[in-house]
Amino acid sequence: MNDDNFSVQDSFRVIQSMIDKAKEDFADNAFFSLLWGWLVFFAALGQYILREIIHYPHHYLVWLLMIPGGIISIIYGYKFGRRTKVKTYMNEAMSFFGIACGVSFSILSLVFSYSNAWHFAFPVYLALYGLCSFVSGAILRLQLLRWAAVICWAIAIISIYVGYDVQLLLMAASAVTAFIVPGYVMRAKKRKQLA
Repeated sequence: MNDDNFSVQDSFRVIQSMIDKAKEDFADNAFFSLLWGWLVFFAALGQYILREIIHYPHHYLVWLLMIPGGIISIIYGYKFGRRTKVKTYMNEAMSFFGIACGVSFSILSLVFSYSNAWHFAFPVYLALYGLCSFVSGAILRLQLLRWAAVICWAIAIISIYVGYDVQLLLMAASAVTAFIVPGYVMRAKKRKQLA
């Protein structure tokens, strides 16, 4: 199709097909959403149990689960990238956005470790969960992710006013909201499309 015959409707169709492809890839990548959702959920809940019920002095060590999670993500992402035959602008944008979020969370972990300001960590992480969900929802035009972002932001605000123990429970709840539920919904939609 030459430029003279490329109408506004054709442009919209191309953009919509790119968004649909990115949504399809997001459903294929529900693995990442579920992996990180369950890791954060179990780490937050695990730290709560170790700290508040068992009174283990090194309760924070449960967050070391994120290290194998990162390794698994890198390996899976590399393999998935090699299997993907067609790469669109949306695919690359979502991929780079995911990498940027991961790097940002890692840097913040170092900052909070160095400054020993863990009481402020969870409100910041929750706000970033909201940001990641909102931007992903906006790019992919997925209302569910935008609502997840709003919930995460509300939880982030609440977490400012509560103790560290409650923040851990709020972090577990936000993992369900921002990662686990969207991951399962997208996986179910993908299976329904294939059926």
